[in-house]
Amino acid sequence: MSYRIPLIQKHRGPKRIEDCSTLKWKSYLIVFSCLMGLVSVCGAEENDVWDKPLNFLTLEGHSGAVLCVAFSPDGRTLASGSSDKTVRLWDVGGRKLKRTLTGHTQMVTAIVFSPDGETLTSSSWDKTVRLWDVQTGKLKAALKGHSGRVHTLTLSGNGALLASGASDETVRLWNGRTGELKRTLTGSEGPVFALAFSPDNGTLASGGELDNTAIRLWDVKTGKLERTLKWRRVDAVKTVAFSPDGSVLVNGSSRPEENTIRLWNVRTWELIRALTGHRQEITSVVFSPDGKTLASGAWDREVKLWDARTGKFQRTLSGHSGAVFSVAFSPDGKTLASGSADKTVRLWAATMQ
Repeated sequence: MSYRIPLIQKHRGPKRIEDCSTLKWKSYLIVFSCLMGLVSVCGAEENDVWDKPLNFLTLEGHSGAVLCVAFSPDGRTLASGSSDKTVRLWDVGGRKLKRTLTGHTQMVTAIVFSPDGETLTSSSWDKTVRLWDVQTGKLKAALKGHSGRVHTLTLSGNGALLASGASDETVRLWNGRTGELKRTLTGSEGPVFALAFSPDNGTLASGGELDNTAIRLWDVKTGKLERTLKWRRVDAVKTVAFSPDGSVLVNGSSRPEENTIRLWNVRTWELIRALTGHRQEITSVVFSPDGKTLASGAWDREVKLWDARTGKFQRTLSGHSGAVFSVAFSPDGKTLASGSADKTVRLWAATMQ
């Protein structure tokens, strides 16, 4: 049975942040920071953390839907990309806007930090992939070659290889550091909306819609298609993710009567289980850093948390007034960010009782 645990709200009135240039938010931020620090000091296990009520803050500033969010490797910076054509970098500790990256001429669809946190890569409907210097906000390179809107990005764990997927039905593999094109993967038979590298950097999973509704698994070294995962019902694949240990692949699908999350055994490629509960298209799935929790976002305006090992539903995070397009865990696993069509980013943080 689906249920909701009420959120703890320590203060009455709005908890919204624009540029954090005024004093009236400081008391809210101090309390929030202290609560997060208490979690760290107590050393709570992540399962305990997500069983507790959550506090949240809302980051405002985008003038369009927030389509993607990502934490830097050190957890100090949160990036958000939007249909307003910009990428915003937020100081997580100070809860304030650090800078805005401009240059894309159409909506920003995906963002990813390099392992060292020095470079942020973004993709856009303007058919380009851009590499930015995080410290200065300056453009390092604009990667061109896709003939259609670029919908998704992923970076290998070692940062050596960048993959982008687009409406031109191709996946392009680039040198993750220089932006040099390494290889183009063809045969997707439809727009590519989802990409994920396996933790060992050897396999790339992709998915999409129209005639590209299966999960395709590519050998990264050779560029050859190794396997295709299909199921009886044909769903659009809008998101894929590997568990941190590489043993499970998860995908989120959209079908009016289903809207299902599927977990696959990477060793046998058999379906482990299917999770249902979202009422509309699933847009984003992500594992917590320890692999114990799975978070999902959907058009139903909700974020859901699941036990990744058992598939048991844990809780629903409600509050966004528009579709949730992206979810991301902080590196320590104690904060979850969500980006929404309501033009905001929410930071959900655990509190101890």
